[in-house]
Amino acid sequence: LFLCGKRRKFETAHLQVAMLLRSMPRGTTAVLIPVLVLSLITSALVYHALNELQLRIESALSREIATVPEQLPIAQIDAIDNRRVAWIGGHGKDLETGYMQHIFEAFRNYGYKIVTGCDKVPEHWDVIWLHEYALSKSSGGCHYEAVQNAHWPQAVNHIPGSGYYSSKVYLATANLSTGVPLAFRLPSQAEEFKAHAAMHPDLLWVQKDNAHRNIRIKSVDAIDFGKTNSFVQKFVDNPLLIDNRKFDIGIYTVVTSLNPLRVYVYDEVLIRFCPKDYHPFDVEDVDKYVVGDDYTPIWEIPSLMKLYNEGRYSMRESISIHLKKEGKDAGKIWRQLNDVIAEVFQAQQSKMVESRQWNEADLKFFELSRFDFVVDDQLNVFLMEANMSPNLSSGHFKPNQLIYEQVLMSILSLVGLANPLSVAAVHDFGSRSRSEFPPVSDRDLALSFDFCSECDSCEKEERCSLCGVCLTADQPLSDALSELLREHHDRRKMRRLTLDWTKKQPYSRLDRLQSLWIDKKCEWDQSWC
Repeated sequence: LFLCGKRRKFETAHLQVAMLLRSMPRGTTAVLIPVLVLSLITSALVYHALNELQLRIESALSREIATVPEQLPIAQIDAIDNRRVAWIGGHGKDLETGYMQHIFEAFRNYGYKIVTGCDKVPEHWDVIWLHEYALSKSSGGCHYEAVQNAHWPQAVNHIPGSGYYSSKVYLATANLSTGVPLAFRLPSQAEEFKAHAAMHPDLLWVQKDNAHRNIRIKSVDAIDFGKTNSFVQKFVDNPLLIDNRKFDIGIYTVVTSLNPLRVYVYDEVLIRFCPKDYHPFDVEDVDKYVVGDDYTPIWEIPSLMKLYNEGRYSMRESISIHLKKEGKDAGKIWRQLNDVIAEVFQAQQSKMVESRQWNEADLKFFELSRFDFVVDDQLNVFLMEANMSPNLSSGHFKPNQLIYEQVLMSILSLVGLANPLSVAAVHDFGSRSRSEFPPVSDRDLALSFDFCSECDSCEKEERCSLCGVCLTADQPLSDALSELLREHHDRRKMRRLTLDWTKKQPYSRLDRLQSLWIDKKCEWDQSWC
């Protein structure tokens, strides 16, 4: 009992001895009591000695384990430590305690071993998470070289061609049907802009570039028409105000696949207010109309602080409740936000796919961005920019820590990086056929399409690829649908955007078939709609 450390059994045994003594004749107990007292003293001393010995052994073992990494070659250490590896990089120092702190914490919370920098390039990695764009030679560095030799399911937190939507110039001049203020690219559209400005002298304009810094309203004469990679954009001069403050709405967005296209948005929003009141308006005071780093948070706005601070509502719900009190339907805002983001990706999909150097079957790509919108007093939304690698640091506003942590948890789960299965289980399942794969089997993908009865062969019609053995044999399609199904199960607070293919033809066969499959799932499960 001492060796096992089972104190309760030890105490129970002595109670049983005491009861036994009471049942014995007096003469017998008189002889036994001194012996038992001596045995109790001896037992206590032995118990104490064993405890001391156990502590010394544990301490010695801890010291030995701690020195193993210094004594063994790297290859042997990696063989012992089979944790998944996250290779994280960014600019500046103190990444782990600075602006990437919550990213480090998120991976550690899921049991990842974290590697940083390029001094010790890991022999194996599961995910590369870079603040900079990892898929170009100039910015990716050693990470770019690692991506060249990567294989599925290794993942990178950037999508090929993401500059087509994160670039302010490309975004503003993408010719979307709605949701982007009128813009002219400079210097190529300078004359066109001058003519339009002359016809509408009452309009206000801002000049922007990809840096998105030093934004202010300018007169036509003050605009630098020779500045390359810049554009001039109409200023939204009738913004929706709350307590006389202009604000913007940030939507966290994740694209998980380009072909077929899949885009998700986080179901909470980031609300940021200008530091100063909008009226009386002054074009020289940018704090009245530009949301900067030192914005006013929602919990300091009088009409919203009670809802947010005491009511414990989310930012999105706080805005919705406030607008409802004013007789306005916030649902109009949320629907437009999703529609505009979906159209951005549909409009730029072909350029992004054509710019890639890797097939999606070779490497898992995903990218987080934050789409920032302003709203006018008629509840129309206008997209201002899409930020690649958006700020996830709560150093400036501590209450934002929760939303950043939840965003990261949802992203890692969505893209399959929060896998609760052990490394051994993942390896075992990965060696099985599709029909024996527990996470998503071929039976999970098979749906009862009416047209399948008419498919005499897989080649008869394109849609026949969704039927039975045709789907199993079509690896690109079955892989895409398997990822879609897994994402749906693991999305947490991410919501997949519905892509309206009536405005634009699907880019590829996979887009068309994925759309059919989703529509069929929607017939019996509303969560797919």
